[in-house]
Amino acid sequence: MKISLIINTAALDPWALAQGGNMFRSAQYNSRAALLRSTLSDKLLKDFDEVIVAGVFEEGEGYNYVEVAPRFRDRRDALWQREIGARHATGDILVFCHDDHRPGDNFGAILDISEPWDLLIPKRVHGITGATLINGSEADPQYMGGHCLAMKRWLWAEVPWTSVDTEYWDVPMTKLWRSAGAELLWSDEVEHLDIEAQIDET
Repeated sequence: MKISLIINTAALDPWALAQGGNMFRSAQYNSRAALLRSTLSDKLLKDFDEVIVAGVFEEGEGYNYVEVAPRFRDRRDALWQREIGARHATGDILVFCHDDHRPGDNFGAILDISEPWDLLIPKRVHGITGATLINGSEADPQYMGGHCLAMKRWLWAEVPWTSVDTEYWDVPMTKLWRSAGAELLWSDEVEHLDIEAQIDET
C-alpha cells in the first residue's frame, strides 16, 4: 500500500503575502513558508512514500513541487491545488493537507487501522495548547474537516476535488462523498496539528 502526501499551499505567493490574513482567516503568510519548510523535514518525508507540494512554493529535496497558479484568490484555490497534486500522485491512499497544518507523528504508518474507511478525518490538535479542535465530527449532520484527511484513491477518482465551486466546500464535498458510497471515519488514532491556530481557537 503506497501513501502519498499532498500539501496545498500559497506560501510564497506574493499576492497572498501582501494580503496577510484576508485570504484565509488565520493565515500569516510572512511565516507560512518557514512553517512549511519545517514541516518538510526528513522525519515527515520518511512517513510517506511520496510527498507532493502543489501551489506556490519552491523546489526542494525529498518532495515533488508542482506549481499551480492561483485562479480565484480565495479558498477555492485549495481545491484546484489538491486536484492537480492528486493527478501527480501514485499512492493507493492520498493524504491531503493545508500548508498551515502538519500530519502527526507516524501518520502514514498508522493509517492501516482496523475500522473500515474510504475517507478518514484525523483528530485536529492545537499546535500550541494541544487542545482538540473542531473537525466536523461534532456537527449534526457530521461533515469532514478539510484541513487534513486521508482518502482511498478510488474516491478521489469518483469525486474530484473540483466537483464543487464554493469557498466553503467541507459540507458539500462531504455530501458528494456520501452519495458515492464512501465510508467516512473520524478517528482519534490519527491526528494532525493546526500549527497556525489562534491561542483561543476551539
